[in-house]
Amino acid sequence: MTSLHPQEFDDLLQAFTPEWERFYRYRTLDGKLRNKPCFAEHGNALLKGTDTKLLFLLTYLKTNPLQQQKALSFGISQPHLSQVKDTLLEVLNQTLGRGGLLPVRNGEELAQRLADHPYKVFAYDGLERSIPRNGDQQAQAEEYSGKKKALREK
Repeated sequence: MTSLHPQEFDDLLQAFTPEWERFYRYRTLDGKLRNKPCFAEHGNALLKGTDTKLLFLLTYLKTNPLQQQKALSFGISQPHLSQVKDTLLEVLNQTLGRGGLLPVRNGEELAQRLADHPYKVFAYDGLERSIPRNGDQQAQAEEYSGKKKALREK
C-alpha cells in the first residue's frame, strides 16, 4: 500500500516517531501551538499511534485519492484530513531531511549522488501522464511524433 517493504516502513517509522513526538509535544495535530506541552496522545484520537499516522500519510501520497474517500476510510472529516495531512507531511519532510533522504532538486547534485551510489540500477515508481498537444498544426507536427495515439471520441 505504500511501496515500502515492511522493514523499510519500520526503519522510516523508527526515524519518524521521535520527530513526531517532538512536534506533537508543542503543537496540535492541526499544527497549532499548544498552550502547554503535551506528553501523551489523547485516548480518543482518531489516528491513534505514530504507525497509523505514517501509514495514513504514505498511503495518501502513494494513491492520491479524493480527500473525501481517504477521510472516510480513516473515520475523519475531509477538512480535518487536509490539516492533518499537511502537518504530517511537514514532519515527514523533517525526518527525511535529517536522514539525507529528500529528493535532489539540482541536476548536478543528482549526477554526483548517482555516481557515488553503490547500486547502479534504480527503480522508478512513477505514472505515465498524457501531455496536452499544441493546438497549432505546424507546431504540433514538430513536437508530436505520432506514437501512443489517444483514442478520440466521435
